[in-house]
Amino acid sequence: MITVSRRVVLGLLGGGVASIGLAYASVRSFAHEDLVRMVLERHLGPLNMAENELRSFTQEFRAQRPTTFPTENLADLSALLEKLRLASAARPILPGDRAQRLEHFERWLLADFHLLTDYAWRQSPGDPIRFTGPQPCANPFAIIETANNPQQSWGFEGQPP
Repeated sequence: MITVSRRVVLGLLGGGVASIGLAYASVRSFAHEDLVRMVLERHLGPLNMAENELRSFTQEFRAQRPTTFPTENLADLSALLEKLRLASAARPILPGDRAQRLEHFERWLLADFHLLTDYAWRQSPGDPIRFTGPQPCANPFAIIETANNPQQSWGFEGQPP
């Protein structure tokens, strides 16, 4: 006769509950904004950004870099790993070039977040983050040449080229 200890039963129950929780979380489809928020919060800390601002940023990011954003399955897997706080541990065991694609996505996401929002221009960390959209040039000292005015140089105004 086989005897089962209380520890084995509790271990099986705990494993069953954990697997049911993982199955539920993996079946649920994450929105793209969920993945973007989780990645940004992992790198920058808690974000004080409204959902509509985050949605606008995500839409602009996907419009500017359609091939950079992960595929639906990879985005869901990445969001699940981010939610479970296993992203950095699980990334090295991803098959193929998926880990490199996620790294590429995160780098562009952070870069575009700084360019498309007022994150760096806020007065204090508690100020809300707003989506500003693409700006043609943020350098106040830049002199942009136009095709209609070939007389203008690359240097500062008044200086010869």
